[in-house]
Amino acid sequence: MTDRSLNRRKFLQLAGLSTAALSIGITVPKLVGRTANGLVVESEEEYGGFLVEKMNAGKLPYRYDPQVLKAMNEKMTMFSRNVWDPARQKRPELTEDLFHENLIKGKGKVPNQTRLDYAFMAASWTVAGNRDYPSYKWDVQSGMIRMLQREVPQAWDPKDLDMSWEEASLAVKHAALFYGASLCGMAVLNPLWLYSHRYSPTRENKEQTIPILSESERLEQADDAWYIPKSMNRVIVLAFEEDYNAIANSPGRLASAATGNGYSRMAVTAFTLAEFIRGLGYRAIPAGNGVGLSIPMALDAGLGELGRNGLLVTPKYGPRVRLAKVITDMPLTVDAPISFGVTEFCKNCMVCAEQCPSGAIPKGDLTWKGKSPSNNHGVYKWYVEQEKCYDFNGFSCSSCKMTCPFNKPNNSWLHRLIRQVIRKRIGVADKIMVTLDKAGGYGRQVPASRFWKKSGRASITAREQA
Repeated sequence: MTDRSLNRRKFLQLAGLSTAALSIGITVPKLVGRTANGLVVESEEEYGGFLVEKMNAGKLPYRYDPQVLKAMNEKMTMFSRNVWDPARQKRPELTEDLFHENLIKGKGKVPNQTRLDYAFMAASWTVAGNRDYPSYKWDVQSGMIRMLQREVPQAWDPKDLDMSWEEASLAVKHAALFYGASLCGMAVLNPLWLYSHRYSPTRENKEQTIPILSESERLEQADDAWYIPKSMNRVIVLAFEEDYNAIANSPGRLASAATGNGYSRMAVTAFTLAEFIRGLGYRAIPAGNGVGLSIPMALDAGLGELGRNGLLVTPKYGPRVRLAKVITDMPLTVDAPISFGVTEFCKNCMVCAEQCPSGAIPKGDLTWKGKSPSNNHGVYKWYVEQEKCYDFNGFSCSSCKMTCPFNKPNNSWLHRLIRQVIRKRIGVADKIMVTLDKAGGYGRQVPASRFWKKSGRASITAREQA
């Protein structure tokens, strides 16, 4: 790394932000230096204290083969295959009734599967599991937004408030965080990350799909196809932190509650943010897992890197996040992809693979192709065997998140040591730190009874309070 003399003004220029951004409260990370790939910065607030490389335009923290990688058909995702694929009709959950085993035969007293734990989990899905909630509608749902569009039909111009588009983009980020996101990033939408087809089964045809088309300016969820306008070329990616203490209960029901709570918050925030953007006169498509692949969009939006466990690993929360997105034609200023040593660390660590109860996470090197029909080939990464992952314990496992060293709260002395290792990019020391990590007790299941005995303040979704 060289050139440590860059000042705040120079940093803002290199990062693509105007100096006026300082006046609206943007936190400028500490500039450490520059590499051939971009700027190296550090920010406790934004990145949890990690050194992060904000990459130059055109640089990505992953590799893909354009001759192999194609847009994925939603029909091939694990959730869809569970409906139509004959090979998935013998999965354990179809013959194993964990609800009956734990609550009826076990009288609701089975550790980590108690009546208290089940009720906590079930309530967490209240919004995500409610078909009447508008969630991911493509058109305006709010009467107030309709009135605003009717009275002021033209799209909002930031110049009206003497704002640049960089500042307007920051305003949208503030809105995303206000509505409930933990992290927010923006990227140019890569069509490869949109599904080629939406899975749309019927009683007569469980394999039916309809195409997702982006060839015109039509915006509609029609019966024959979903139409996304070409001009909707920006994606806002939202990350939602999952409660540290609940994830530590994996594979118990508290970890399942953290998952459900994430999905419910995804639905509320993505929908609300989309309405906000529509109120400004632009089009917006909110989505959770649907429409396209969230993880590569999050990588493009600078929220983190891809880990051995197949998940997005963020600097601040590790893999302990859920993802949603909003696709829009609002010409937002995009964020730079980042790199902070995840790939190097994962090559040496392998704790998630060793601790995975289903053996779904590979222990070998990165590859260009996976073993599962639900893997989308053509990206150089670790491919998780999704069948094994899904089938373990009724899909109620977060052990790969619980055991990941990047999952540790900021008040952990061990986490600080791991940061120093990543700072130096020393592979051998990485392995030493993982050994210490295990010795410190991290990655072991925390009983639900311990969670319920914590003070309310300690169990909030805030990493610093874990």
